[in-house]
Amino acid sequence: MTPPRAKSILLGGQLGDTNVFNVGAMAWREGRNGPRLDAASSPGISFTLVRSAPRGQMLELVRSGASVVLDLHLPTDRPDLFLSCRIDLGSQDLPLLRRSFQQTANHRSSALAIAGMTLLLAICGWIVGGTEGVHRALTGGAPRQDGSAIRHETIYRWFGARLLRPAELPELFNMLAEVCHRARLSRLPDLYCLPAPHDMNAYALGGPDGAAIILTEGLLRGMTREEIAGILAHEVAHIRNNDVWTMSWAAALHRSIEWTSLAGLALLRAQHGGLAVSRPLAALLRAAPSVAQLLRLALSRTRELDADATALELTGDWQALIAALDKLERHHSGFAVHSLAARDDGSMRLLRSHPATSERVGALLNLA
Repeated sequence: MTPPRAKSILLGGQLGDTNVFNVGAMAWREGRNGPRLDAASSPGISFTLVRSAPRGQMLELVRSGASVVLDLHLPTDRPDLFLSCRIDLGSQDLPLLRRSFQQTANHRSSALAIAGMTLLLAICGWIVGGTEGVHRALTGGAPRQDGSAIRHETIYRWFGARLLRPAELPELFNMLAEVCHRARLSRLPDLYCLPAPHDMNAYALGGPDGAAIILTEGLLRGMTREEIAGILAHEVAHIRNNDVWTMSWAAALHRSIEWTSLAGLALLRAQHGGLAVSRPLAALLRAAPSVAQLLRLALSRTRELDADATALELTGDWQALIAALDKLERHHSGFAVHSLAARDDGSMRLLRSHPATSERVGALLNLA
């Protein structure tokens, strides 16, 4: 049923009197005075035609007001006319919204890292062989999924891990099945136990079409059921997000940059000798592998943070995730999370493949 409308509305480019109607939790407002920012008693969406310049950013998260404001320029002949959309949220919606924003930022950071490495490879290829060099360099650095299949004998040879059966640890497989169901994986990853009683670690191999998770014996013995569920969710997140393939792509790009850089330096020495004209290009080629390594590490840190956010989405148990991180940190460094945070000045952050535990805990608390 269409709700009643006010007599005057936007007609022929003229903004009339205020026009308001409500459908459930959704409200529409048109008026001269801009958006109505009075607090909503329940989650809802309000639209307002505004005669003013938009805000500095297209999307603004107002945490204190539990609102999202989006300003859009309308495709009309009125340059000063904007549609302002305000989404008023209930308190239960904020964690989900924060996770969505965080995951979007993580995906953007990952794309920028891959794009930066690709651009760097293209520049090195151009120095070596012009357009043909760019083509050959990018072809050599292209990702391949031919070897994505996980084989039991390969895992045993690499890690010495033993394939687990559901009859051995039914509760562990039930937890894995529940997490995979929430992650909408079409098939369960194989579970392996690495006979390392004094080590606490977990690894994920493969992608959504075929994967394996390796848990050390020390981790299975040293963590609670809830903490193991959080670890499984983190590894399943890597599988669902295809992070193994993403990092393999980054590794292939890095190797291609290293080889192309070496070829470029040899070519410059042969063509220019000690001429100054080659020095800027030589400096760029020398720096390229190091820059690529920094981008690769940044990508790894981003994928870890995204896996943490996805694990929280899959389990909803931020306390168990933080407790598991705390135990891993204590095991590997001998210090608690708060002690590490006090000693860490962030100077080595760029050289880490994983974010600092304090950073990961802070991100989880922000998303909880």
